[in-house]
Amino acid sequence: MKVYETVYNYYLDLMKSGDLKAGDRMPSLRECERTLSVSRTSVENAYLQLAADGYIYSVEKVGYFVTDLATKIDTQEKGTILKEKPKDYKYDLATIGEDKQVSCLNMWRRYMKSALRQEDRLLSYGDYQGERDLRIEIANYVRKRRNIICSEDDIVIGAGFQNLLQILIALIPGEKSISFPTRDFFDGATTFKNAGFQVSYRNKESHVIYVTPSYMTKWGEVMTIKRRHELCEHAIKNNHLIIEDDYQNEFVFSSKPTPSLYALNGGVNTAFLGSFSRVLLPSVRISFIILPKGVKQEYNSIKKAYNQTASKAEQIALAQFLRDGHLNRHIKKMRRLYEEKRMVMEASILKNLSDKGEILKGESGMELGIRINKKSVFEKIIKKPVSVGILDNTKDNSTLLLSCSKIDVDDIDKAVSLLLE
Repeated sequence: MKVYETVYNYYLDLMKSGDLKAGDRMPSLRECERTLSVSRTSVENAYLQLAADGYIYSVEKVGYFVTDLATKIDTQEKGTILKEKPKDYKYDLATIGEDKQVSCLNMWRRYMKSALRQEDRLLSYGDYQGERDLRIEIANYVRKRRNIICSEDDIVIGAGFQNLLQILIALIPGEKSISFPTRDFFDGATTFKNAGFQVSYRNKESHVIYVTPSYMTKWGEVMTIKRRHELCEHAIKNNHLIIEDDYQNEFVFSSKPTPSLYALNGGVNTAFLGSFSRVLLPSVRISFIILPKGVKQEYNSIKKAYNQTASKAEQIALAQFLRDGHLNRHIKKMRRLYEEKRMVMEASILKNLSDKGEILKGESGMELGIRINKKSVFEKIIKKPVSVGILDNTKDNSTLLLSCSKIDVDDIDKAVSLLLE
């Protein structure tokens, strides 16, 4: 979840619970920034989205005020708070999800049914570290796709990154400081902050350095091989720990493969985070961490303090799904579709943008950025039946993020044309 979405949901929950009532003045941008420890840009984007959805309204030179939308009561539902439908968009260029054309839901359903028939396994608690057969398949998977050589004993499975990071924190000796690429890593930063770490951003002197080499920016810039080598050398020289989040690596569309940091230095001073939510189904919350070399014995001494959080049935299903080779075929199918959609979107943006601004693009992901050379254009955009992401919104220009994930390829040019006309 993006940081601005977290802020959005935070205030929406306050409105639903009645802590913020209709007519109440919203905290100022500065107050919200200080209270929630997020960037001003994230606060502005959250407020603009709340306004666009009708939950708050703006009074010039005064501030934002709460409407009664979130607290309308349906008496037939015994007082249940109902959220009115947000604006219906004809074209969705904001959602990051899976295109139904390449969904593997039907096949996954069959594997889940097979897993649920394994009564003996399901009538017992799961392995603290994750199901062994799945860890074996993951070790094979990362060896083929990321050139990482490890054993199943180096891998820990969990439901999402936060649980895995808490385990890793217990294995990190020395100085308690960590650096993240940007303030968008709200969940990870909160996990480390709660553990007593000093959190900073883009600070290579921190003891722990969290990076996403295949997704350096929202529009998918990829870390160069030169920079990867420099980072590995820096970590080993200064005895720093790298946490490599492999987010979006399956969707790097450049011709040259990008080596993982873990493979470059053989796992020394490096932990590797991976997830199947993006490549399989968003609802399947199975992630994994490959522990740094040399901490296996220490992990074994503490692992029983951390219960397994991932569904045992889903782990059994995923192990067989990987063993049968379906995930590799599924990724190839997704890559072909998303690469085509990215190319169509880029061509449409270049055709319609002309001299209004510039396109921001990298080599990975399903998103492209547009920097509009105008004062704030958000008020105009929200009136159009096109949903987009807002990265920045200043008096000098506006930066938008367009995703081709959910929209049909035939609708991309129509949506971009309508947005930029």
